[in-house]
Amino acid sequence: MRWIAVCLLLVLAGCGAGAGQARLEAFVELGSAPLPAGPKSAELGTPDGQEFQRTLERAKTSNRDEVRAALSFAPTADRRAFAFVMPGCAEDGAELTIARDTLTAKLTGGENVNCATANYFLTVFSVDRDSLPAAPTLMPR
Repeated sequence: MRWIAVCLLLVLAGCGAGAGQARLEAFVELGSAPLPAGPKSAELGTPDGQEFQRTLERAKTSNRDEVRAALSFAPTADRRAFAFVMPGCAEDGAELTIARDTLTAKLTGGENVNCATANYFLTVFSVDRDSLPAAPTLMPR
């Protein structure tokens, strides 16, 4: 019942972006080179987060220092951090929606742009620790 109330509150507050719930901490364009196979999302500071970081370190990006800095983000004790890699075009931001036990990242901006090749983006969000279950589902996976 608690999660239903939280979900209703998040919908009324703007689908999880309101009330200080989710905050975009890093947004890094990775370029159009194909990425190595591996996780598309992970909680930072966990074994999955470490594998996520190793996967991105194998990627052919020209901004490895920026990627490393984004993945080194350490949230305060009252927050948790989540990283996502998503294909896009010319987006310039991202948002995180929280619905029940699912966190869904979505790229924003860059409307009305035609891309011949997809670009990839790394996003890192922090979320209030008390607003999440112990093991939320991350989308995209």
